[in-house]
Amino acid sequence: MKTNALVPILMAIALLIVGCNDDDSNCAQDLTGELSNNETAFAHKWVLAEIVSDKEIDLTDDSEDNPSTNLFEQYGACEKDAFYNFNNDRSYTFEQGVTASNCSNKQTSTGTWKLTNNTLLTLVSFCSTREITIEINTDGNSFLIEDNFNITDVKGNRISSKITFTYNKVTN
Repeated sequence: MKTNALVPILMAIALLIVGCNDDDSNCAQDLTGELSNNETAFAHKWVLAEIVSDKEIDLTDDSEDNPSTNLFEQYGACEKDAFYNFNNDRSYTFEQGVTASNCSNKQTSTGTWKLTNNTLLTLVSFCSTREITIEINTDGNSFLIEDNFNITDVKGNRISSKITFTYNKVTN
């Protein structure tokens, strides 16, 4: 199975921005303050549930030509193992490959967050601020992130495609 294609995509979505210099005066300040009602409803654990491409792509090294728009089903447990924890104190954590067994793709990113108008998610991490447009479903139990990526298929072809990541809220 071709696992290296998902890692850069998830890292981009996780916003692992590591280009910070040692001068803290240039770093973005952590987000602070009380959560709004919408933010309080959003403050949960969110697990990656789907990755869908607008173009069919074959990522599996299975000797078959079987492209699909469902990229999530083409990955193993370690690549699917990704989640955000948005906390009530404005801190967040993104983790990948930490709960599945024997994963070599373990990644953790931490920072602070803010949700504006239920559509703009701001993350401050590694000295940088990123704003991501999200779409929360009407039930408030999943959110989508869409962006364009260049993905390399199993044959080495680079395919430009809009990718939609769906995260589902974990409720206890």
